[in-house]
Amino acid sequence: MAFCIQFQLISVNEGTAVYAYGDCSENLEGRFELNLGRLMSGEVSMDTDMREVVRVTKPCLSDGGYQHKANRAFSKIYKHYVSTSTYLKEGGYYA
Repeated sequence: MAFCIQFQLISVNEGTAVYAYGDCSENLEGRFELNLGRLMSGEVSMDTDMREVVRVTKPCLSDGGYQHKANRAFSKIYKHYVSTSTYLKEGGYYA
């Protein structure tokens, strides 16, 4: 089963990034927050539950009560942050 996720950075405030996300066929109606600086510094343990690392404040329509799509977006954002120390402005995940 193939799926497509898009995400876009909305804001960064005191190291916490807010992203809009959703299926490629949706209007990025979902929202999640994350603070990769705290994760990378060790302030937040790498063993922390993903629901605490990626805080979904409004799930996208197709994610329902889960956050699988937000976690997929996180994986792309995390890889970019590790190599550049900056949040990815926009992107997608296609599988």
